[in-house]
Amino acid sequence: MPSRRQALASGVLGVGGLFGGYAAVDDRADAATIDWPMARYDAAGTGHSPDAVGPKDDLRLAWEGRLADTGGFAVTPPVVVDETVYAGNENLTAFDAAGGDERFSYDSTFRSSPAYVSPSIYRTGTLTVSTDNGIAGLNAGGGLRAFGVQFGATRWRGPGPSPSSPPTNALESPPPVPADGTVYVAAPDRGEIVALGATDGSEQWRRRLDAGDEFSVTVRRPAVGDGTVFVTGWPSQVRALDAETGDVVWEDELDEQMVLPPTATADGVVVPTRDGLTVYEANGDVRWSRDLAGNATGGAAAVADGRVFFADGTESLHARDLETGTEEWTLAFTREAAPVVADGVVYVTGGYDLMILDAATGDRRFTRETDWFFSQPAVGDGVLYVVDGDRVLALEGDHE
Repeated sequence: MPSRRQALASGVLGVGGLFGGYAAVDDRADAATIDWPMARYDAAGTGHSPDAVGPKDDLRLAWEGRLADTGGFAVTPPVVVDETVYAGNENLTAFDAAGGDERFSYDSTFRSSPAYVSPSIYRTGTLTVSTDNGIAGLNAGGGLRAFGVQFGATRWRGPGPSPSSPPTNALESPPPVPADGTVYVAAPDRGEIVALGATDGSEQWRRRLDAGDEFSVTVRRPAVGDGTVFVTGWPSQVRALDAETGDVVWEDELDEQMVLPPTATADGVVVPTRDGLTVYEANGDVRWSRDLAGNATGGAAAVADGRVFFADGTESLHARDLETGTEEWTLAFTREAAPVVADGVVYVTGGYDLMILDAATGDRRFTRETDWFFSQPAVGDGVLYVVDGDRVLALEGDHE
């Protein structure tokens, strides 16, 4: 019987042709083990791992793992913790990060990327994730299986969806955001942000974003930094909430804008909109705002090394100085995206494109048009992990 690796290699000629076939993993031995515990890397949503090493050129396939087929468009980002990759568009599956062997999967239907919470009262960590029945805290070790039944996989359940809300797909459910023992959850159908205890899912507080009678508010993924939860809600709401109590610290309305998920910084917050970017100070004063003549209805901004990176959804990917808003470089790019940054490079997976750019100059180091709709990536140990329509790919390459 052929080995698992042989079977995969014979069945993924399309992937191998795009990325140069399977590669040995020994060249990662000098890279420190780095986790990517949630979508956008951290609670602040920066999309930046300051210590991770990722591939910078000549990408090639290390391994692939099969996922449930969703038609290629409903994709959620993978997370990587303790040498395990958690990924799935509907069914969440755990893979060995080094070789891609499937370790276990969960018997539920999931609607977001998971987020990892370090162990406290448990021996293993907890994965918080949105499901059809609400937010759940899962045993990151998978629990036990006996006689075809899974035991101990679910530790707690949080708020469920509104009874009157229509079914959502994976792209419409923001991932939970854990920080300092609390999990902050956007409930888009209720227009609320909810704070839950990470160990048991107990509700700490909830806050509704109001927009008067004209609109219902759709809450985006929150960003957490320095004791503040920054929340945006469609169409134009921006709120800074006290992380412990949920009290409003400051608020703003961006006229005739569609606000996207915020990114917390060391001293404020970046709020992308359909048209451009607004950067606030920690007290709510506007530091700068730029109309980029965009049309972005999705995506997020990455913040790294004093720069903010954002795709306008129309014609350009932008890098701007975080303090002044001064343009550092722009690159022709017509899709929405949520860039991530590691080791001096920007990884952009927008629709069917995969690009690796020098963060300081915008120079292209690697470009590939693919046949798949890629998720946001996770980066670590010299590998780029990304989900396409029905598989998770581990891509290696030169990292010098």
